[in-house]
Amino acid sequence: MKTPCSVIRDLLPLYQDGVCSPESRQLVEEHLEECETCRAEWERMSAPIPTAHPQVEERTVAQAASSAWKRGRQRAFRKGFVIAAVLAAVTCLCMAILFFSQEPPFEFYGVLSDPTFHPNTGSVSFQLSVDDGYPVSIVVDEDTKVFSPFDAYPGQALKDGSISTPLRVFVQLDQAPVILYEEEEETTAYHAKLVELTAYQTSDTLPLSDGTQVEVWQGTMESLYALPQGPVLLEVHDPVGPGQDEQLLQLPQEVQDRILDYYTQFPLAYDLQSELNRAYQLYLQWTSPHLFPAQVVRQETTLSACAPNVLYFATTVDRYSEMGDLDQETSCTAFYKDSGEPVDLQTLFTCTPKTLIQSLLDHSDLVLPEQQPELVEAFRLDYLTFHPDRLLVTYPVGTLPSQEVVTGFYFPYDDAILEYMPAWAVPYAP
Repeated sequence: MKTPCSVIRDLLPLYQDGVCSPESRQLVEEHLEECETCRAEWERMSAPIPTAHPQVEERTVAQAASSAWKRGRQRAFRKGFVIAAVLAAVTCLCMAILFFSQEPPFEFYGVLSDPTFHPNTGSVSFQLSVDDGYPVSIVVDEDTKVFSPFDAYPGQALKDGSISTPLRVFVQLDQAPVILYEEEEETTAYHAKLVELTAYQTSDTLPLSDGTQVEVWQGTMESLYALPQGPVLLEVHDPVGPGQDEQLLQLPQEVQDRILDYYTQFPLAYDLQSELNRAYQLYLQWTSPHLFPAQVVRQETTLSACAPNVLYFATTVDRYSEMGDLDQETSCTAFYKDSGEPVDLQTLFTCTPKTLIQSLLDHSDLVLPEQQPELVEAFRLDYLTFHPDRLLVTYPVGTLPSQEVVTGFYFPYDDAILEYMPAWAVPYAP
């Protein structure tokens, strides 16, 4: 782009004095070769100053020339400073735009499969089937950070391409694509900055109600059940047993071991096949099946209360999805503190279950009279959860005709309970 004449003329005094930069000098000289007007101005400035004028002394002429030169140089410096400031601002703006336009890496969850080694680059490419159904080719090399919690699938084996088992992964990919050449064919791929292994496929399958076989994937603390070439239907976390609670640690070691062994062999408080079929039915009704949110089941057992002769444990089953919906069921198990043997819940009360629940409802203002019949009819002792200061009764989903959600009520340890419960079994606050 041609430099404006006004800029060149402002630079001429600096050029004449030899104080401009090499770049400015080159800019002026190139312009003077092409522009006759500016060249004439330069010749006028370079011409000798006449000193023989009869009305002007030599000293006066020199002072006038010096003042003119100084004014010209000041204007040039001022405009040069403005130009430099504008250029600096433009440069900073461009750098800011460039910085903020750098989007973060692509992030995906998906299935990694079909490794291909590329001897010309020493890299390995994989097919990544992301969870929303779109396949992506990715490249893993020595610069890729790989995290694996599984001894059978070390990170270096992934970089070498020696892992053929499909893996579920979380990946971060560079934005810029990479072109791969394989047998004179070009493939667009993306370099993986990070690969984190989350689960590997097992040889097991489970049938659904219509005969569809579901793949079983093993994570670090959960199992995933996914449709072939499809989304995860169900995520089941490994059951969590009682922790090292202070009340438990105070018991003799053999009693502790007996209680903990019970929960090592404790059956699931839910039916896996039913949970899987439930998730599948939700999937069939989902508007966008490839975006189906996995249903999650989590079971945890905690010490809920302590009585003079009994420890109470609550087992909670949480059901939710990635959308956040929550359904919770709670059941109770009691153990004798002197032996660690399970307690028959019926021995905790001197009445029948129906008499107990009727007494609780009669003393409570939480339940309408018309609700009582179905609550009494559906009640079971394992719906109880003992807390230090109150008793919780929880009705799971489907147990009450009038309720489609979990229904629960709290009752204090008052006469309605103490009338039918021996003192050795009544919980106390620590």
